[in-house]
Amino acid sequence: MLQETKKIDSMLFNYETTYRSDFRFGEIREYPKTTYIPKSTHKKRGEPPYRNIHTLNEWRGNIIPPFNLLHEPKDIVRTNPNNVPQPFEKPIDLEREHAQKTRPRLVMTPAVSMDDIEDERARKILCTDMYTSDMSRGMREASVPYKNVKAPLPGRPAPSNSVGLPMLQPPYVSPEWRMDSITWDSKQHRGYCDPTKEFWLRQYPPKYKVYKNEKKTECK
Repeated sequence: MLQETKKIDSMLFNYETTYRSDFRFGEIREYPKTTYIPKSTHKKRGEPPYRNIHTLNEWRGNIIPPFNLLHEPKDIVRTNPNNVPQPFEKPIDLEREHAQKTRPRLVMTPAVSMDDIEDERARKILCTDMYTSDMSRGMREASVPYKNVKAPLPGRPAPSNSVGLPMLQPPYVSPEWRMDSITWDSKQHRGYCDPTKEFWLRQYPPKYKVYKNEKKTECK
């Protein structure tokens, strides 16, 4: 029983002084290692609070209304703004040549029979530029691919004389001078100093003259 009590007592208490168990002055700890933390390429902008435009209540959770929630078809036309208009393509008429040869002749301005034109390119130009409606012309212009056109810049009046500049390099300092400069720099005291405060503390207080109000009595 005595041995068991000693064993339990040794496990619970080590009978050390407070200086040894609690006070830890001058303890050598491992210096925190430098870790590389990559910086974000751009700052993430905070999301604004989304509210209902009528009740001004915030939307619950992360439920955000879609951007096209209030998009409606255009008036009168009733077209869907989400559907991009496709380019107009004229269907191929397979029986056009047979109809040109068999139908009666019709002469229109500029007094040219359209069916008697042998050049297919000339007939296409007349049909595209003259005998077309405003609607078909507008549909054709709306779907024309847009390309950036660069203005032709004039050339240089005379070739320039190329000048080569040497790269800017710091002045060379010999190794024996570097150690002296580092030693002198390490001995300098660097501390916080407020130049404005130091300037005014070094000034002498101004001397003001005290003027006494003297009453002058006139003798009558």
